[in-house]
Amino acid sequence: MRLEADAGDEGLPQDAREADLEVALYARALKQAEGALRDGYPLSNFVIKNAHRTLLYTGRGARNRPGEYKVEQNYIGERKARRIDYIPVSPDHLATGMHDLFDFANMTREDDGMLPLLRVAIIHAEFEALHPFEDGNGRLGRMLIPLMLWRQGLLTAPHFFVSDYFERNKDEYIERLRSVSQYGEWSEWCAFFCTAIRAQAEANSTTVGQIKTHYEMMRERFRDLLRSRWSTDALDYIFANPVFRNNRFKRNAGIPPQTANAFTNKLVEEGLLRVVIPPAGRSPGMYAFPSLLDIVAEP
Repeated sequence: MRLEADAGDEGLPQDAREADLEVALYARALKQAEGALRDGYPLSNFVIKNAHRTLLYTGRGARNRPGEYKVEQNYIGERKARRIDYIPVSPDHLATGMHDLFDFANMTREDDGMLPLLRVAIIHAEFEALHPFEDGNGRLGRMLIPLMLWRQGLLTAPHFFVSDYFERNKDEYIERLRSVSQYGEWSEWCAFFCTAIRAQAEANSTTVGQIKTHYEMMRERFRDLLRSRWSTDALDYIFANPVFRNNRFKRNAGIPPQTANAFTNKLVEEGLLRVVIPPAGRSPGMYAFPSLLDIVAEP
């Protein structure tokens, strides 16, 4: 979140940590793909390649042909252990595989009667089997899950992330995918995938409840502390941007700039905001809203 607060349209800070860069680029790629699909584009080479180009814009994998499909055979496994778990589709058969994947992904229940969640499970497994890029396939494959859940009408927005469950159950995740390819065990894979979605949905529901309770408590606190008609505007902006630069707060919160400055100072004094980077000269300060970050932080 700190990196996103610091990133402008011109690019990302080059001195950022690798992990932070990947998170920020993932968010950009997801937003870009969502925008294309909202504009009426089907899932296609255009959407997938653009998302991949953004994912690998800089950092790890930036030299591995961003936005271009593989031209040499790749493998799935542990490089350090010299272990190959799975051999994806060869480049010679990739075009046909991607064409079939897109045809299937752009269908709905009205087309063939398939339950939307099962369609998403199959899409993910097929994408991993194709492994179409030299690098970044895992990140892009995980990105397809919320995008397809949204496109299939199961989400109101593509903001649902199941990576943590897959990581915590990595051995079973890999084994289920491998068994699909080797033995055609689609039922077992789909059951595992649905279990992952359910577990994440339950965790998300708990978090949303905590956020709603915290918002109501903070609304009263902000109102009593700031004593202003703009106290709720300030709260809404900070909840949407729990790490922010003060110049963006003043510009985008819909609050008069002088009032916004006074709010920031007051919230810092009361311990509701934490100074991440103090203001210096023309450089605006960066602030965090720790009580919300504690709720949404990954376990």
